[in-house]
Amino acid sequence: MSICPICNGFSHLEQSCPSCRHMMEDTGNIEQFFGPYTPYRERNDIKMSNGYLDVAHHECIHVLSCPHCGRQQTFTVKEMMGPDVYD
Repeated sequence: MSICPICNGFSHLEQSCPSCRHMMEDTGNIEQFFGPYTPYRERNDIKMSNGYLDVAHHECIHVLSCPHCGRQQTFTVKEMMGPDVYD
């Protein structure tokens, strides 16, 4: 099982805005923007239908937003191997 180090609080995402060079804010992983029932769906199920190859590459797609100019962009975070909870 792979887990995102950003979503799980192991590290912090720091990225400057390509437009204005201010620090962007992490607004969460892209699955949070798919609708009101997203928190109740299995995470890998959502990742299979989000249009990215993140499941195959063990990645977590985050949405970054610049509070200064309003630019939004996605940022790919490499997931790390987590504990296997079924052993």
